[in-house]
Amino acid sequence: MLVLVFLSVFVLVYYINFRRSRKRLYELANRIPGPFDYPLIGSVLVALGRGPLEVVNYLMERMHHLPSPMRAWFGPFLMVVIDRPEMVQEVLNSPACSQKPYMYDFFRLSKGLFAAPLDTWRVHRKLLNPSFSPSVLKSFVPILNTRAAQFVRDLNGRAVAGECFDIHDLLARYTLLSIMKTSIGVELGEQDESVLHKYTSNAIAMFTNCFERIYKVWLHPEFIYKLTPTYREETERMAKFKAMSSKIIEKRRALRSESHQSHQTISDDSEEYPKARKFIDRLEEMAADPQLRIDDDCFQQHIDTLIFGGNDTSAQTMANTFLTMGMFPELQEKLYQEVMNVCPSGPITYEDLTRLTYMEMFVKETLRHLPITGTIARAPAQEVQVCDITIPAGTMILIPFLKMHHNKSVWGEDAETFNPDQFLPERCAERHPYAFIPFSAGPRNCIGMKFAWNSIKILLCHVIRNYRVHTDIRLQDIKLSLSLVMKLNTKHLIRLERRTEVLV
Repeated sequence: MLVLVFLSVFVLVYYINFRRSRKRLYELANRIPGPFDYPLIGSVLVALGRGPLEVVNYLMERMHHLPSPMRAWFGPFLMVVIDRPEMVQEVLNSPACSQKPYMYDFFRLSKGLFAAPLDTWRVHRKLLNPSFSPSVLKSFVPILNTRAAQFVRDLNGRAVAGECFDIHDLLARYTLLSIMKTSIGVELGEQDESVLHKYTSNAIAMFTNCFERIYKVWLHPEFIYKLTPTYREETERMAKFKAMSSKIIEKRRALRSESHQSHQTISDDSEEYPKARKFIDRLEEMAADPQLRIDDDCFQQHIDTLIFGGNDTSAQTMANTFLTMGMFPELQEKLYQEVMNVCPSGPITYEDLTRLTYMEMFVKETLRHLPITGTIARAPAQEVQVCDITIPAGTMILIPFLKMHHNKSVWGEDAETFNPDQFLPERCAERHPYAFIPFSAGPRNCIGMKFAWNSIKILLCHVIRNYRVHTDIRLQDIKLSLSLVMKLNTKHLIRLERRTEVLV
C-alpha cells in the first residue's frame, strides 16, 4: 500500500511539474479550437479501432465542418492543423519551420533528403540541386523516350487480348528503370528482375506500416515498438528494401572499376550535354569530401530516398491518371487531340513538354482528387507567428493536402467534380499559389519534381498516341488510405483499345 501511495504521489508531482514547464504551450494551444481533445490521450481516440482507410474516411466526412486552424493532441504532443493557403505559405517558407518532426525518423531515412536533420539537409540539398537542372533534365529526355516506347510495345499484347489488368506494377517497373538509367546511370538487366519485382510492393507495405505507427501514438517509444510483430515485419521488409540500393551501389562500383582500368570516365554525357552531372555523380563527389562525413549508410540512404521517392510517387501518379482517363473518355479525347497537335509521332522533345498544357491540367486535377501525399508536417524550432495565431515551439504543424484540395471556399461548390478547367491560367491566377501544392513547396519541396513531370508527360504521350484507355471504376467509389504514398481501395484496373489512326 505504501508503495502504491508513493508511486501515485510521484506521478502526480511529475505531472504537475510537466504541466508547469509547458505553461506557455498550453496557454497558446487553448487559443486554437480543437474538437477532438480528450483527457490524457488527446485526439488519439480518432485512430483507435480504425485502420488507415477508416481514419481517412472519418476525417473526410467531417473536413468541411472542422475549424481552420485546428488543435489536436497526440497524447502529450500538440499538433496544429493548418490548411489556409496563406498560412501554409508562411509555414513552408519560414526558416523556423524547416525541421521535420521526429516521426519522420520512423521511416528509417533520417540521413537522406527526406528526413535529414536541418543542418545536414541544407548542405546536401544545395549540393544535389544541380542534379535536376534544366541541362540535366534535357539530357534525360532521349532515355525517357526509349523507355516509354518500350512500355508501349509491352502493352500491345494486353490491348490485343482486351483484358482487364492492373497497370500499376508495369508503371512502377518503368519508373524504376528510368530512374536507374538517368539519375543513377545504371542499367538493370534480366538477372535483376527478381529484386526489381519485389521492390515496389515490399516498399509500399513497409512504409504503410511506418505511417500507421505515426497516428498510433502508443507505438512511438522505440522500446515498445520493438516488442511488436510490426517491428519484426519492418526489419524483414527493410532488408529487402535495402537489397535494391545495395545492388545499385554494387553495379556502380563495378562500372567505376572498369572505367578506372580502361582510363575512361563512366559518365555517359553526350557532347551536347557536357555539364549534365547527374545525381550519382554529385553524390559520389560529396562522399569523397571528408568534411561532409558521408558514410556508407548515409550514401545508401540518399540512394534509397531517390529510388523510392521518384519511383512510387511517379508510378502512382501515372496509374491514377490512367484511371481518370478511363473514367472520362471525352476528356481523354481532348488529351489525344493535344498530343497529336504537339507531337503526333516520333520522340517527344524537351520543347514539346512545355506545350502540353491540357495534359498538365488533367494530371493536376487527378492529383487534386487522388493526391500522392495526404499530409506533410513541420516542427517549429521556436515560437512563430502565422497570420492570426501564435504557434509554440515543440508543436507539430500538420498540412493536410486532402482537405486543402477539396476546400469549397477555394475550389467552388463543385470541388468534388473532376474538372481539369480548374487549372486554366485565369483560374490559377485568381487562386492563392499555395492552394495546390501536390509536391510540397518552399525550400523543402520535392527535389525531383521537374523530373517527375517530364517522365509522366513523355510516358502519357507515347501511350495516348497508341491506345484508348477504359475502366469500370468510378471516381466516387474510390477511397483513399493513409500511407507515405496514398493508396486506393482498389487496384488500377484498366482495359486498352488499340488506336488504328496512328502508328508508334
